[in-house]
Amino acid sequence: MDVDIKIIRMIWAFVETSNPGSLLKLSDSELIQKLIDEVEKVSSLSPEDSQTLSKYVGLRTPLIRDLVYAKFE
Repeated sequence: MDVDIKIIRMIWAFVETSNPGSLLKLSDSELIQKLIDEVEKVSSLSPEDSQTLSKYVGLRTPLIRDLVYAKFE
């Protein structure tokens, strides 16, 4: 899985700056799509890149939720 470092940074920056309550309400698939949508606002993704990014985020969903929950407390 090869994801561009700029895109990875965008994902994590969004996770850090987002409203934790709104992210915690999302299902895993909704969370993945939300993060991909945020990346696509500033960078166009090919279908392959989108699929790769979806896998990347999907594998890290528990970590993302832990970070967001820690911010929420």
